[in-house]
Amino acid sequence: MSPLHHDRGRFAHRAVWLLLVLPCLGFMPRYAAAATCSASPAGAALSVAGVTVTTGTPVGTKLGTPGTIGITFTCSGLATSDTATIQVGNLAPRDASDPPAGGGISFATNVPGIALVLTASPVQASDNSCLRCGPGSTPGWEAASMTKAQNSTTVTLTGQLMKTGAVTAGTVSSIQLAQFWWYIYGSTNSVGPLSTLTLNSAAIAVQACSVNTDSTNLTVTLPTVSTQALKTNGAVAGRTPFKINLTCQSGANVSITMIPSTAGVATGTIANSGTAANVNVQLLDGTFNPVTFNTSKSLGAAPNGTLSLPYYAQYYATGAVGAGSVKATATFTMTYQ
Repeated sequence: MSPLHHDRGRFAHRAVWLLLVLPCLGFMPRYAAAATCSASPAGAALSVAGVTVTTGTPVGTKLGTPGTIGITFTCSGLATSDTATIQVGNLAPRDASDPPAGGGISFATNVPGIALVLTASPVQASDNSCLRCGPGSTPGWEAASMTKAQNSTTVTLTGQLMKTGAVTAGTVSSIQLAQFWWYIYGSTNSVGPLSTLTLNSAAIAVQACSVNTDSTNLTVTLPTVSTQALKTNGAVAGRTPFKINLTCQSGANVSITMIPSTAGVATGTIANSGTAANVNVQLLDGTFNPVTFNTSKSLGAAPNGTLSLPYYAQYYATGAVGAGSVKATATFTMTYQ
């Protein structure tokens, strides 16, 4: 074979080899190394304040101060026509109260009577099951979307404790609430998790009793009496009953302390801040004994429901009483165990 023929043969062989490589380059997947998304922080910790729950708090009441955290998602390598969507899934077990009034997700906790309500923006949190809710059509929601022009967004998540029934004191344990993925519809499957949302622990205390609203600012009106009924030191008149009403858990041990604005001359008496001379107001307990001020008195174990504490107020003469007005103030403090 002449050198000319030999060179042509090598040229033709090389041309065939190049033609085999170029079509392979043309079929490389467009998103295999192009688009990617990240989250900051990758581990998001949501904190809510501990709470003290009173017995009179209605079921469904949001408790304490809500906690909020933001997670920022950023995508790079998006084509002009791409929309990257953030999905939320792998949700913690939900409470029986889910979905809560006002929207969001109600998560179960380890403390009886307490749930954690999670809300979100710009898209409200939900635990629907649909084709594009959570990853793999699992319960969750699509929290945000991004494009090449606007490739970063922040999802704000808010948590608050809620009363769902009779509460037992304890500590809400840390809970992994949810995780976050991203996908491009028609081009990628869900990718992630990018970030994990965890609830920090929170202390739950129970106030065994609460003072009813009709007793928090109690006014007792004594009758008008003649000065002739209060002519001598120690004379009493105008005895008027009143009650302090509480709502307590069954078996709660209750104590009360009465504190006068200004103590009078005898046991259980309060000095008059009105215009009548030589008169105090005396407080009696349910057995008609004068109240001992500034001393805690145990009332024993309370029954379940409303506990009514009977008291009486009456005029108490410190001498010959003169005509005028009578006004006296005392503060009571309740202690529960």
